[in-house]
Amino acid sequence: MAFGMKDGLNQIEEAILDKVQQRVHSRSTEETFLAKQLRHYALEEGYLNLQQFSRALVPFAAGIGEKDIAAIFERYAEGGMLPIRQFSAEFTSGVRREEEVPAASPEVPSRATEELIEKLKDAIYNQGPRGITSLAAAFRDADPQNSRLIPFEAFHSVMSDFFSEEVCSEQQLGDLFDMFCQPNGHLPYDEFLLALKDEATAQQRALIRAAFRHLDTSSEGLVDINTIIRGFNANRHPEVAAGTRPADEVLQEFAETLKDHIAYRRGQRSYPTHLVAWEEFEDYFKSICGCFSEGEFCSIVEKVWDLNKAKDASVEQRTALARPAAGAPLKVRTGLHHWQTNTLPTTMTHHKIDEISKIEDVMKRARAQIARRSLRAAVDVVQHFYTADDDVDDQLDQYEFRQACRKAQLSFREPEEVSIFEACAETKGKVHLPTFLKLLHGELSAERRALVERAFAAVGGNPQDNSAVSPGVLKERFVAKAHPLVARGQLQPGFVLAEFLDTFSQLAHVLGGCENGMVSFSDFLAYYEVVSSTVENDSLFDLIVQRVWDVPKDGGESPRRALHAPRETCTSPWRDARPPPHSHGAVTTSAYAAADSPKGAPEHYRRFGRGQDQPSAITRGELASVVFNDKAHSPVSEVIARLRKSIALRGLKGWNAIVKHFHFYDYKKNGTIMRLDWQRLNKTMGLGVSPEEQNLLFQDFSQRKKGISMDYNQLLELLRGELPEERANAVAHLFQALGDGAVSPDQLKSRFDARSAPQCLLRRKDPRQAEQEFFEAVDFFSEGKPFDFDKFSEFFQMISAVHEDDDEFRLHVSSAFDVK
Repeated sequence: MAFGMKDGLNQIEEAILDKVQQRVHSRSTEETFLAKQLRHYALEEGYLNLQQFSRALVPFAAGIGEKDIAAIFERYAEGGMLPIRQFSAEFTSGVRREEEVPAASPEVPSRATEELIEKLKDAIYNQGPRGITSLAAAFRDADPQNSRLIPFEAFHSVMSDFFSEEVCSEQQLGDLFDMFCQPNGHLPYDEFLLALKDEATAQQRALIRAAFRHLDTSSEGLVDINTIIRGFNANRHPEVAAGTRPADEVLQEFAETLKDHIAYRRGQRSYPTHLVAWEEFEDYFKSICGCFSEGEFCSIVEKVWDLNKAKDASVEQRTALARPAAGAPLKVRTGLHHWQTNTLPTTMTHHKIDEISKIEDVMKRARAQIARRSLRAAVDVVQHFYTADDDVDDQLDQYEFRQACRKAQLSFREPEEVSIFEACAETKGKVHLPTFLKLLHGELSAERRALVERAFAAVGGNPQDNSAVSPGVLKERFVAKAHPLVARGQLQPGFVLAEFLDTFSQLAHVLGGCENGMVSFSDFLAYYEVVSSTVENDSLFDLIVQRVWDVPKDGGESPRRALHAPRETCTSPWRDARPPPHSHGAVTTSAYAAADSPKGAPEHYRRFGRGQDQPSAITRGELASVVFNDKAHSPVSEVIARLRKSIALRGLKGWNAIVKHFHFYDYKKNGTIMRLDWQRLNKTMGLGVSPEEQNLLFQDFSQRKKGISMDYNQLLELLRGELPEERANAVAHLFQALGDGAVSPDQLKSRFDARSAPQCLLRRKDPRQAEQEFFEAVDFFSEGKPFDFDKFSEFFQMISAVHEDDDEFRLHVSSAFDVK
């Protein structure tokens, strides 16, 4: 056999071996697979004749002539029979081909030819899947006999029609033909197309096989082509989801290219059938994988065949708390041998379906679960659900919904999930995403929406005409330092600002808002619908929005101006160091009386005036309205302010403790204590008052007893202070809301919700501890009797002294008692 003929035979054997390798399973070898295939046609054990050998190679020898098959048989046969085991080992290892290779090695393709092949690849893959399939169909049409070989004229005609002169010139076409030409002067276009294809990676091959297994439900290795086309979910194709191509166009492209590729593989001699074999399905996707990057190809295959919706224990698993007894009617007994009432447990594991599947309760539980995490978590939940909607139709099927719940760390029991699908379904079996998120975030009340509108107007927008503001204005107008938790020292301003900027931009990106880079009222409202879902308390939501956006109150000034108002204009006696109006008539304190008394500044001071015709220097009523506003000249006011602050830091427990100590040392029960007892009280409680300051206060409040004992009631009255008008009105409104004429201690305690109190909302105090502290104070100061209005006001004067900030006090008298 001449070297030229041997070289051509070697190329044919390599082509056959390549087709064998394509069919070999990952757990087998080429030698084992080929031997098994040949033994299937052997009538004599271990040997094949020429006819049997030709039949065995039919699946791998498409386009190879009978003479070439006979030449391969003669190369390996012994005495007219071919040993199967020996042939399989030598054919797959290439021993015979290496022995008969001529001394001169075959011509290696030049670098210019390799660059030409890469240029052809780019030109083909830029056309998408139609490129490679159209070229293959053109070669098939040029080979009507389906010999899988074409002469140079046919090759030149196909390539000239498909590629321009700039991509491939006449000379380059000749070089390509010479590179793949066989000794018989024809080009095997299967080998040429194989050189133009990119090799699929392991991940791509795994996804292709998973897609076919997903379609081949009967595990026969054959799937009807119409079933394949129907199973292609074009709506989930990334280009369709991005809106760059319509779904019909993508589906049509897939159907046409798949049919063209199968027709190319089968040729004209193949029997017409609609069944697609596994090899044909895999070869199609291997042919078009070069049109995409590895990540894009994997994403397409995974989504269009719904591979990411395969059964997944982490998604399918359910916390099935409901037992078979759930929803069953209660069994009853009426005697010793009859069923008694309420024998069915009412725990979370045994419950009625209709009691735990109400959509309002389900959404409320999920909302509370998200709010406990953070605002960022609430925005992440929105992003997870919109990401699950990869076909961008605002519909989630059951698997997509469960997958989004898993990523968002939400869990719903089976009956709860059913109620969600019933309440949010526009299409049967699917959840309408905007409806679900609206239920999840809850309805924005009229008061909260009005506040959001005022906040948007405060930054320069108009909610009515939906005018827009720039993001820079929002960042500039956002007052992070005024946030209640920043004011309490629990958060840093930078953290609050970063949280707002990150969550606002993330939500706008997910929802597709902020057109032309401007923030409209709808964007602003959508953000605060999410914020509102994380803040259950209306008063706290009102406080946060008013503070951070400097929203002016109705007919009043803005919170920022109120926070930075000069001290002399502040009406709150505990906002600065000066004490509230003092009520006793000691001559010592009259020397420090301020000129801003409601009675006006006295014209002169007559310390020793006793005559009837001589006016007194200052009366007790006048002194009650004196305000000590000068620290430098009011040593008593400084001590009072420090003592009030020391008690306020302990909350109502501090007031409870100091009054108990006064009563304990009041042996005569006349509202006074002796000097030594006053000193013991300070030492026991650790009020932070020095001995000199203790002596100063004792002298000041012992004038009526001629310096023998101190009137502690006057001291307590001064420590409580007078309620400013706004706080006094709030207390009066609360009194009217709780009772008519009197409020019982039990009623006051039953209406108190510690979770909505400022100690828990702003200071992160344990609700049980705050509730116990409040109950103890109510029981102690009520003395078991109902509160009349004076006693009620006196009690809330102490609460007012505890809460220096006006907003905190407003929370305590409104949200803590569910009073607007």
